[in-house]
Amino acid sequence: MKISAGGALLLAALYFFLPPAELAALLLAAAAHEAGHILALRLCGARVISLRVTATGAVIERSAAGERGAEALCALAGPAAGLLYALAAARLGGETLTLSAGASAALSAFNALPARPLDGWRALEAVAGAPAARAVSLLCASSALLCGLVLALGGYGLPPLLAGTALTLFQLRRG
Repeated sequence: MKISAGGALLLAALYFFLPPAELAALLLAAAAHEAGHILALRLCGARVISLRVTATGAVIERSAAGERGAEALCALAGPAAGLLYALAAARLGGETLTLSAGASAALSAFNALPARPLDGWRALEAVAGAPAARAVSLLCASSALLCGLVLALGGYGLPPLLAGTALTLFQLRRG
């Protein structure tokens, strides 16, 4: 595993801003997600080279998984593993596991959106091709921005607005 300077900054910020139980919950959820990708990649015959922690999260450096269906399966394996983990953690209970179940469910649902650079977009690109995936990605990111704005104005906090803004800016920056 490699940790970039941005990854170290992200981990330090999480350590500073989150209570220990919430940090542990988030790290468990992220580990389950990445384990899903790694398991699917290995089952599809891809070689996992390394796992890097960057400013935006974890990145798996790997060889190609093969055909389009295998690539889509590997992309969606992370969110699927996260949802399975969320169900198991919620069933086991306890403060940290219950927090982790909620974090994992939310992160899995968000990561399954077909907006670049999320896993849902990678799956869509694998099966539908880049032009169609780019169009859907822009529509999805714009919708997330609009939903985030409505939620923020409704008093539900800024995180959905920030997520929608980041996704939309990513689409515009990448063209």
